[in-house]
Amino acid sequence: MNGGVRSFRRSDATTLVDEPAPVVEEEVVPPPPPAQPPPPPRPLLWPWLLLLLLLVAGGLVAVWLLTRDNGHKRVSTVNVPNVVRLQQQEAVSRLNRRGLVARISTRSGSAPPGTVVAQDPNPGANVTRRSVVTLSVSSAQTSAVPNVVGDTSPAAVEALRAKGFHVQTSDVASKKAQGTVLAETPAAGERVARGSTVTIRVSRGLVTVPDVLGQPRDAATAAVRGAGLKAKEFVVPSTQPKGNVVTQSPQAGKRVAGGSTVRLNVSNGASGSKVPPPPPPASSPPASVDVSDVTGQQQDAAQQQLNSSGLKAGVVFVPSDQPQGTVVSQSPSSGATVKRGTRIQLNVALGSQPGTLKGVPDVRNLDPIAARSKLTAAGFKVQTLPQGVSDRAQVGKVVDEQPAGGRNAPAGSVITIYVGRASS
Repeated sequence: MNGGVRSFRRSDATTLVDEPAPVVEEEVVPPPPPAQPPPPPRPLLWPWLLLLLLLVAGGLVAVWLLTRDNGHKRVSTVNVPNVVRLQQQEAVSRLNRRGLVARISTRSGSAPPGTVVAQDPNPGANVTRRSVVTLSVSSAQTSAVPNVVGDTSPAAVEALRAKGFHVQTSDVASKKAQGTVLAETPAAGERVARGSTVTIRVSRGLVTVPDVLGQPRDAATAAVRGAGLKAKEFVVPSTQPKGNVVTQSPQAGKRVAGGSTVRLNVSNGASGSKVPPPPPPASSPPASVDVSDVTGQQQDAAQQQLNSSGLKAGVVFVPSDQPQGTVVSQSPSSGATVKRGTRIQLNVALGSQPGTLKGVPDVRNLDPIAARSKLTAAGFKVQTLPQGVSDRAQVGKVVDEQPAGGRNAPAGSVITIYVGRASS
């Protein structure tokens, strides 16, 4: 060994070759890897979720705004007309024509009674259809209805007119003496506006049919009329002297209601066996009628008056300080000419203290007895009026009721049922 180099001598005396000494390798420890930077913070999700929710909500609102007209749900608006200084009836009619509902509130003032002195909303306001417009109306003087039941008709009319009321007379059959007042509407003691109409029901009484057989036509007619009856003459073949009464109906001595008709068959003075001609057909009622003024009347009396004129009534209770059951407005208004059978809308006061409101049972197509029982059990009073019908199946059935079934009405108020009868 010399200097870390080994020499080899081959036997074949070749040149010595120096081999490098083996390298001693030292174990080198690698340096530690550099520190990793901390991971970036995770993004927050809730702001994005909130933004997404707002976008979805906004889209839904936009879709609703763009499509709500397709279902005809856009609420139409109307411009409130100026009705100050108009009479209440005309003001209500104008509001009705605009599709608005009038609410009447009375107040004292210097304006003539029934004049609109203020309105809310004000003229020119745009409101939705069927909105309520409150009308402040100058109050009319009221007076208590005097008790005239049992009085004679002339005395009752005089007493009512002295209190400032108009009077309407309705004759009815009764055993009471002819001309006796049997009932009045509104009832005695009730306070209503001066100028309102009070309806009195007067007895026609029962009268005896006179015997006019064999009498000349003129004398027989005078005798029938003198008994409080009407005479209707028919000429028939007969051998009796011409112009004499040969038969009469009802027969002499029968008690009938005053104002009834007595048929008189009068001889033509010639023999023959022909059957007496039938009575001529009743003349058809006029096709149109004038609307009466029923404002200020009680609801049931107003319905009776319209019914006797060949008109129908629609009743709706509305807020009003006038006495409960009073008709505060009507449409069409009085004086208008309408077709027979037209329905007149009556707005009826709930009164200052309306009390409990109840739903009106639907009694259409029931017989009158069952309908009355159902309405009475629900806490209502019942009035029955006839209504002509062309369908024979409706005869004897309730074909209408007012206020209508399903509407609300004060407990104890009057529900009028209309019972079908064959049209003449």
